[in-house]
Amino acid sequence: MAAQQAEARARIQKVYQEVGAPCLSAAEFTLTKVFIDYRAWDAIPDQGDIAVSELAEKISGTHEVVDRITAFLVARKVLDSPAPGRVAHTEKSRGYKSGQPTAWMWIHMFNNVFRSFAQLPAFFAQHGLASPDSVNFTPLGLAHGHEDKAAYDIIVSDKDVHKGFNEALREVGEMYSLKGIYDFGWLQETLAAGSRFAVVDVGGSHGLALRDIVRSYSFISVERCAVYDLPQVVENTRKNLDQNPDDLQKVQLVGGSMFEPYPESVRGACVYQFRRVLNDFPDQDVIRALKSVRKAVAPDSRVLIIEDMLNPKRIALNVGIDIALMMAAGKRRNAAMYSELAEQAGFRLAAEFQNNNSDFDDFGVLEFVVA
Repeated sequence: MAAQQAEARARIQKVYQEVGAPCLSAAEFTLTKVFIDYRAWDAIPDQGDIAVSELAEKISGTHEVVDRITAFLVARKVLDSPAPGRVAHTEKSRGYKSGQPTAWMWIHMFNNVFRSFAQLPAFFAQHGLASPDSVNFTPLGLAHGHEDKAAYDIIVSDKDVHKGFNEALREVGEMYSLKGIYDFGWLQETLAAGSRFAVVDVGGSHGLALRDIVRSYSFISVERCAVYDLPQVVENTRKNLDQNPDDLQKVQLVGGSMFEPYPESVRGACVYQFRRVLNDFPDQDVIRALKSVRKAVAPDSRVLIIEDMLNPKRIALNVGIDIALMMAAGKRRNAAMYSELAEQAGFRLAAEFQNNNSDFDDFGVLEFVVA
């Protein structure tokens, strides 16, 4: 009997470990977001410690609940406790303070990915066990209380969600420099021969990619570059540039949709680049976007798709982000997958360039030309 009881306890302990570990991680993710919302991380002194009772008062919480939350975070080694009833920062927790890149990414991932994960079973129950084929019907939509609204429209309609989304993208965007990966040197001769646009950044948002290009190639003037994005995005970019002038001040800002005919002003450019844009959309939308730009290109134009590619090794982070993209109907693709879609729009793959300067070795550039 004793042996049977010991065996039963061992089985139960194993179940708790297997099920409990991800549940504890989920609890840590959620409580970290709660403390970001209430600026608890800001209230903890950068050096030294603070009484839990004082922390509770600073963030307008009850001592009872703040004590329970901090006890959990100490047990998870997110916070330190130098003495009973007191807490202090760790190197990890300092990254959650307001304005820190980690905090913005945490907000974005909680609002738009973590909440969506919880809705995935309900989404499959409604739409079948298949990837979302429309940005209007997504797990993200269910998570935000919308069953028939585009994911991006949902994000921009909520000020806090949109702020977290934008700031996260701004921080991540700095990682995707093309220096040492793609050489725009071939443009020098072409630009000298005429007055056409050098680079049109489709979905260029803040213009960070164009800033990187003009700083790296002196012969590419910012006046001959354009951000082509949704009108509301362009307006926000214009306001930001007016408030914080820099070398992007003279960039052309053009409003429109990548799914609709391009304005005459941005037709016939040397380069059209889709940088961290197309992974957010299902296959049919990618084809639509490429068919639209096909009508705008000149015979010698080049189209660049700059994305995190689906790694053939299928490492956890790579395929994990693919699942995260599925929450809003997106997906990661490799060169072959993008080539198949591009061929349907009248392009062929001319070259592939891989980033070898970072641990994020799945980031690459695909160069397409008119077929």
